[in-house]
Amino acid sequence: MASVKLTVKRLYQLSGERMVNTRATARIFVGDRLIATEEITGMTESPVSKYLHHTERQGQPVRVEWDCEGIADMAVLEIERCPCCQHDEHE
Repeated sequence: MASVKLTVKRLYQLSGERMVNTRATARIFVGDRLIATEEITGMTESPVSKYLHHTERQGQPVRVEWDCEGIADMAVLEIERCPCCQHDEHE
């Protein structure tokens, strides 16, 4: 089983001059295949990560697309060993 690391680098909405909670919908793709849809709520200016497992072939391009009512910045990266469960592709 392969893994992808989704990192939300920032997520917030501006209300006047204040940052407030918002909601985003992230769609994670491996190759052309959608492997997950994640609903993310809250507010952050510090990176927060989540690990997603999938059964697609490793080595394909990974990407994230999102919709958000505020400001968001996200990234995905294919990983060899998942730090949350220590799953390793070669075990």
